[in-house]
Amino acid sequence: MQVLTSGRYNAHTHAVLSVDIVGSSKASDDLLDPMKNEMETLVSRSFTAVGLAPGEARHFRETGDGLMVAYPDHAVGRLCEVVFHLDHLLRTRNRYARVPMRARVAVHMGPMADNHRYHRTYITLTRLLCAATFNDAVGYWCRSDPTGDKFGAGMIVSQSVWRNVVEPFGVALVPPARCARISVTTPDFADSAWIHLPGLDAEAVLAELNPAVAVPLVFDRVSRLSTTA
Repeated sequence: MQVLTSGRYNAHTHAVLSVDIVGSSKASDDLLDPMKNEMETLVSRSFTAVGLAPGEARHFRETGDGLMVAYPDHAVGRLCEVVFHLDHLLRTRNRYARVPMRARVAVHMGPMADNHRYHRTYITLTRLLCAATFNDAVGYWCRSDPTGDKFGAGMIVSQSVWRNVVEPFGVALVPPARCARISVTTPDFADSAWIHLPGLDAEAVLAELNPAVAVPLVFDRVSRLSTTA
């Protein structure tokens, strides 16, 4: 009997990212392709801004209105910073667009076999992107900012990314103090994750969504949601 070793399995740890468009199912048919094309362009520009070549992404997958990509594990910090640039690009775009566009981003890291098409790491990435609390936070800002010029993109990162990269080493454009821990639970997945809403206080948003633990909220001079001192 052959032993299934990591070498035979040919698996390596990858940093993975998923992006999709918020609320695209509600868009009219004539907007679907233009929205997808525009989002792909903005995502590509965001990759370039953090020093990642879009053409060097591995295990590319289209996911309806979004995509999933993988890079070597050492790129995970830069993948986390993609959301900062994507948020900026979307907010700038929304100031002049008839229909606002926003994005959800998920970042994870895990093993992927080079010769496989179906990966557990991508399954986990999908569970993170669909986390109920994360989507509630995104939905809150979509309602609070109907024009999309204050909120363009939100991100959820897995526990492994948080513990191994964001918290201990610091990711310049993802300050831990602006992130919030949530629980992600589905029939086949349960773990903690962290959400980040660029320029906004994620903890304050969660408090607003859960009045039982809410704290007073104000808009400061740069129109960012924050807790009172």
